[in-house]
Amino acid sequence: MTLDQIANQVCTKVHDTSSGAVAAAKTFAKNRYEMIWNSQVWKDSLATTSVAVSADDSIVTIPSTSFDMPVAVKLDTTAISPANYESAFVNSPESFTGSGTTAAFVILAKNDSGQIRLQLLKAAGQSGTLSVLCKTKVRVINSGVSNYRSLEQDSDQPAIPHAEQALVALVEADMLEYKQAYAKAQAKQSEALTLLALARNMERGQSASRLSISVESDGQWQRDDWESGDSQIQFI
Repeated sequence: MTLDQIANQVCTKVHDTSSGAVAAAKTFAKNRYEMIWNSQVWKDSLATTSVAVSADDSIVTIPSTSFDMPVAVKLDTTAISPANYESAFVNSPESFTGSGTTAAFVILAKNDSGQIRLQLLKAAGQSGTLSVLCKTKVRVINSGVSNYRSLEQDSDQPAIPHAEQALVALVEADMLEYKQAYAKAQAKQSEALTLLALARNMERGQSASRLSISVESDGQWQRDDWESGDSQIQFI
């Protein structure tokens, strides 16, 4: 559905098709779509990019401003893990200035241009290619072309099609609140959140996916740390 279709459908359901109501519905749709996009890492929100890394480069900037946050990173063919900035800064300060084998990275604040920056721990010992899987900024489809913005133009369509019904229900809830029908708005919002949960389940259950749990140590703990009095955890 386009933004115009969403607004007209909602306004028809709340029995107010005035120009003011339609304009309000479009504003609500824009805001709610941004909320849905930001609520999780949707598969339709992912994209990849590559950056050439020179030897001893410790801070890498992703050139495009279309990306919002990194999800996974690899250097050449080796995956590198995200690290907690505060823990790494306190417990492994040498990794911020040293070079060698890059084992992890931390996410830095974006620069003034809105570009993602990553701090490699340690800097790469030789040149290579950093490949990054990123969540993009909010995106819509207009005439078959992706545009990095929220729903603003009448012909804009959500880029997360299975969350569309949840979006419509959320906009209807906002319109009912706008009309001061608060009890109806609360019931409709409850329905919308159920539809949003269903959309998440559809993405997990009806598309190719794999659930895995990875356990890693950042080196803070040693075997001796787990000894206590006469008891001891046995490591096999």
